[in-house]
Parts: sequence; C-alpha cells; structure tokens
Amino acid sequence: MKQSIYHLEFKLFFRNRSSWIGIFVLLITGFAGLYFGKTFIARQQAVIEKAAVLQKKNTLNNIDHFGKDIGLLFYHNKFSLANSPNQWAAFANGQRDVNPYLISVTMLGLEGQLYDTDINNPVSLLMGNMDLSFVFIFLFPLVIIAFTYNLLSEQQESGVWSLLKAQTEKSFAIVRRKFLIRLLVIVTVTIVLFIVAKLYLALPVDFTFLSVFTLTILYLSFWFALSFFFISLNKSSNFNASALIAVWVLICVVIPASLNLFLSRKYPIPEALQNVINQREGYHEKWDMAKEVTMKPFFEHYPQLKKYPFPQEKTFSWFWYYAMQQMGDDQALESRMAIKHKLESRQDFTHLIALLFPTIQTQLGINKLAGSDLDNHLGFQEAVRKYHEQIRLHFYPAIFQEQGVSTTDIQNYKLEKYVPQQAISVRVNLLSIFVFTTILLGVSILNFRKVNRF
Repeated sequence: MKQSIYHLEFKLFFRNRSSWIGIFVLLITGFAGLYFGKTFIARQQAVIEKAAVLQKKNTLNNIDHFGKDIGLLFYHNKFSLANSPNQWAAFANGQRDVNPYLISVTMLGLEGQLYDTDINNPVSLLMGNMDLSFVFIFLFPLVIIAFTYNLLSEQQESGVWSLLKAQTEKSFAIVRRKFLIRLLVIVTVTIVLFIVAKLYLALPVDFTFLSVFTLTILYLSFWFALSFFFISLNKSSNFNASALIAVWVLICVVIPASLNLFLSRKYPIPEALQNVINQREGYHEKWDMAKEVTMKPFFEHYPQLKKYPFPQEKTFSWFWYYAMQQMGDDQALESRMAIKHKLESRQDFTHLIALLFPTIQTQLGINKLAGSDLDNHLGFQEAVRKYHEQIRLHFYPAIFQEQGVSTTDIQNYKLEKYVPQQAISVRVNLLSIFVFTTILLGVSILNFRKVNRF
C-alpha cells in the first residue's frame, strides 16, 4: 500500500512541468559549473607548467648574459614557487582568482616582490568564477524553495486539505511523503552531479570526497528543514515564498557582504602600505650611510656569514648590496607581523561568526577541503618566505666569495610546488549545520503538533 502511495506521489510530482524545469536547471548549471571551474583551474595549471619551462630557459639566458658577474646574475635571476591546485580546486575555485598562485622572486628584498601578481579586470573579479560549489550553495536552495514552499498551503487554498483530513487521521503523513519525495529528487540530482564531477575532474573517492558530499547533503537538508519550518507556521503560499526568498537573500547575499564590510572596518590593514614603505626605506637609506650600519645588523641576523671576508676597501660590493636588501626586509618585519596577525584575526572571527550561518559555514568548509581558502594562501606565503630564505643562504657564500657561476648549482633549480602539510577537518562545519537543521526540524514538528496535524 505504501509503495503505491509513494508511486502516486512521484507521478504527481513529475506531472508538474515546473518540477522538470527545476531539475533541468540544476543539471545544466551543475554541468556548466564543472566546465567553468575546470577551465579556470586548467588555465592556472597551464601557466604553472609554462613557468616551469621559462624558469629553466631564463636561467640559461641569464647565465649567458651575466655569467661573468655572479652578483649581477642573481640580481636578475628568478626562482618560482607555485601553489598548484589540487583536483578539488576545480570543484570550488574559492579565492584562487584573487590570490597569486605563482610567485617568482629574485634574491633581493622579498616584501617588495611577494604581492606581485597578474593584472586582472576588477569587473571580472567582482563577478567571480562559477563552479559546482556555487551551484550547490546558491542555486540548489532556490530550487528547494520552489519545490516545497506551497506543499501544504496550496492544498489548503484549493480546499483539498479539508477533504484529506476528513478521510484520514494521519494528515501529517501526506506532508511528510511530499517532502521526502522532493528530498529524494534533490539528493538524486546531487549524487548525479557528484558522479559526473568524479569522472570529469578525476576526483578520488577518499575522505575528502566523502567530506564534501556529506557537507553538501547536510547543507541541502538545512534548506529543506528551513522550508519545513515555514510550512509548519500554517501561512499562505505567498508568505512562505516571500519569507524563504528573504531568508535566502539574507544569509546568501546580505550577511556575507555585511560581514566582509565589518571585517574590513574592524581589522583594517594600513600596515600593508607601511610594510612596503618600511621595506623600501630600509634598503634605500643605506646608500647614504656607512657600511657598518648595514653590516652590523646583517651579521647579527646571520652570524654564520661572518666567516666570509667583507671588502671594506671597495666602494660597492655585492656583499654589501645583498645585506642592504636583507635589512629592508628586516626593517619591515614589524609591519609584516602586524599584517599577519590581523589576517589571522579576520580568519578566526570569520570561523566564529560562521557558526551561526550555514551558508558561510558550507562555503568555508568546501573551500578548505579544496585548498582554495585564505588559510591555504597564507600558508603559501609562508612557504615562499622559507623558500626565499633557503635560496639566499644557499647562494650567499658563492656571491660573497665572488666565485664563478660554474661552481654553483643554479641550473638545477626548478620551479617548486607548495604542498600543504596540515590535515584538514570539517567536523566543526558539519556539527554547526547539523545543529541548525535539527533545531529547525524539532521546532517544526512541535508546530505541527500544536495544531493537531498528526
């Protein structure tokens, strides 16, 4: 009997043309999101691969042009570190469109080079890139609203509900069946898109895959629970539709934008400009000072380099020049640490406030799993600093002793790739959304009980 009832409900659902339109929209936008997301990441991959070839070529060209002066060679030669996207970055592009994913640095001061990136059209950056995570987070809820907002009110407004209540004492079961069918349809579309994503993006079925899938299903369940709550208030179809759309606009558009504005005001970063000024002043002012002003703090920073003879008699030496560059970075250390602290404070506050908003929580969780969030970029910046320091200390001895280029292994240096080391967990994200979903379902059931709809 139950099977025949559910079969009838399925037929009623699919007989409605709007149901097919909703499913068709989700599938088409999902496929488009996969295509655009993969295309965007493919362009970044192509740039990284090209940079690997160019670094080798440019190194050889620099050796040909400046090989007789080792200091001048390292003045021009660049070493690259790439934040290579993982397979999930095509699923969720995150902040990879605004943060540099390839940084090439010379042995000069780092702070002046760290923020060099491609020039982008600000209008394009404002619009962002479409990917599959965008479809799940922003478009799926709209279709869920369209599928569910009038499940009960339409029956009441047409007079059918009174007849149904007269024929059965379990009228709530009717609403539950209609909800379950729509939930099953949305979950089925989600599974189809995940299967296509797995094949199209070559995603491994691992912990990350299960985490992203679970987070997505739980987020969609939250929207069903929210719709269920408004239906339980026993209002009209117009009220349900208006209220649900208002909530969507609020937690998907208004609150994230307001939060971003609030963070900009609460944690302003005037130190960003000051950092550049400090670095440049720390380097340029040394030209007019005695060499001891530069060399003393430099040897305090690198006491192991004191063993190399410093040419006091020379007006200019690469030893002194690279020491000046280092002093520029050292003088900018305070402002750099202030920037880092404020960015970390922003992240901490965002993660805290996101506990109250499932949309933000889901987006943060998926971007974290995809390695396309701000934390990943900050880790990449720290990796660039360590890489730059490693290069400096490796080649300083050859430069300071004015050795020949042939004595170095500069030709062996290839483009390096950043690999995050920390384990990623989204338990807090899952718990936050689960709590909201459970509360909404519990309150909705209580509302139905109050009006004896069971």
